[in-house]
Amino acid sequence: MEYLALGFNILNSYRNVKEKEYIDVLNSFQKDLEIIEKVEFMDFSYIHKAIVLCRKTLSKLKKYTVLYEFDTIEEEIDFFKNYKSKVLKNLIYYSELRHIESQFPELSINSQRDYILLKEQKIKKFFKKFDFLMQYINLDLTNLDELFFTIKPIKETCSYELKPGYIDASFYTHHDFLIAKIKAYGKLLEYLKLKFRSIDDFMRYGKPMVNNKTLHWTGTKTQLTELIYALHAAKTINNGKTDIVEIQRELESIFNIKLNDIYKIYSEIKNRQKSQTKFLEEMIEGLMNEINKSYR
Repeated sequence: MEYLALGFNILNSYRNVKEKEYIDVLNSFQKDLEIIEKVEFMDFSYIHKAIVLCRKTLSKLKKYTVLYEFDTIEEEIDFFKNYKSKVLKNLIYYSELRHIESQFPELSINSQRDYILLKEQKIKKFFKKFDFLMQYINLDLTNLDELFFTIKPIKETCSYELKPGYIDASFYTHHDFLIAKIKAYGKLLEYLKLKFRSIDDFMRYGKPMVNNKTLHWTGTKTQLTELIYALHAAKTINNGKTDIVEIQRELESIFNIKLNDIYKIYSEIKNRQKSQTKFLEEMIEGLMNEINKSYR
């Protein structure tokens, strides 16, 4: 009996470790994706990074359907509905975004507006076709979760088309791709609305509708905030007659980034227990290293 109990304890420990692993995989994915999405205007290099991240994460998650047998149907549903779906949704979104941007017309404003409207119509048509699933998602229903988010049904019947790259009976349930696609298209529709609005702003006020600059701030928002306040304190811009917000807006434009609450970030900087000028000190150290290299 003692050996039997020991065996159960080892098995339960193994299961807990496996479960913790796929939670950690998703947490790591979300952190990495947040770093990629920091930029306000994503060029193809950032879109490609997001797609690669999604694919790698899905590969890591797939092993749990191959090497790990779920204890209960509820656990299997939770895995496909709440873990895998978050990654799959972003893979579909960024894949569609790459296609849209690669085909985006450059000839005229009207052609760009027409292109966006056409894409919006296709998405709305897709939503209308699967209205019953839209309602299921929006109402947070769960009565069909066993059909939608377990692997067994897909082996019996697969009535919905899957793209060739996504077909894998060991990793895709009957509806998880379709539901992830609905969520991805919702995100894509918001992107298209913002893009259309930027074109309207350009036509009405002369604001640039597309940021073609190649400089992207790849540091943290805290580091940029520290730099902004340092420039303001040094009074080297417009003889010190420029306020914080003006400097913020210019650097946001130059570096393709958006600082939502610079005052809150600055407050956190002031409350640091160690150095309040950590980034500036790192810049000085980096510059001194470059200067010293020139004497070698």
